[in-house]
Amino acid sequence: MAESNDNDNDNLERWVQTFNKGHGYAGVFNSDTKDDMRIVERSTIEEWRVSIEMEFGIVSDTPQPNPDDPPDFFVSIGGQQLNVELVQMVEQEYKQRAANDETPFSGQLFQDMQWSRERFVSKLNELIANKGKKYEKAGVRIDVLLIHTAEPWLTSTEAQAWLEVEEIMPHPSIRSASLLFDYEPGRGVDHWPVLTVCGELIQKS
Repeated sequence: MAESNDNDNDNLERWVQTFNKGHGYAGVFNSDTKDDMRIVERSTIEEWRVSIEMEFGIVSDTPQPNPDDPPDFFVSIGGQQLNVELVQMVEQEYKQRAANDETPFSGQLFQDMQWSRERFVSKLNELIANKGKKYEKAGVRIDVLLIHTAEPWLTSTEAQAWLEVEEIMPHPSIRSASLLFDYEPGRGVDHWPVLTVCGELIQKS
């Protein structure tokens, strides 16, 4: 029993260290191994399941991982089986700078990390276009591109305001895209914020 507790404590300490890398910049999505990545992906899609139920009233079955991704998961909603692919929206350049001991909370990195409507729209369009080309080349059509972000200075409130006035370009290989944010304490709810970027989550018959 003591050995089991020691192993649990060691594993917890390892995850804490993993999350805290780079001053914790997008740490909730950090992983050190392929097994870690699978755990993070499973946790992320489970958060998405909770969020779409709370935000849109959409109930989904347990996601089934796909060993031959893409897509990453198959999810059944109302009798429809959806292909769901996960992708991070995290600025790797800034994340690397944080890992090199620049702080995201002051100084030049803090200034560079600030979001504007133009940067937000450009990033989403670029991400969807690049992923769409990849799926098109592989002959795969994705039902839901689940973009997940933990950018410290991007909030769901400002993102929603920008999405209401900007059109994000879809791709023929991606039927819909959603944007899932890390937990935001100021919202007063437990589930993560989720926004529709383009397309419809449920295909109307």
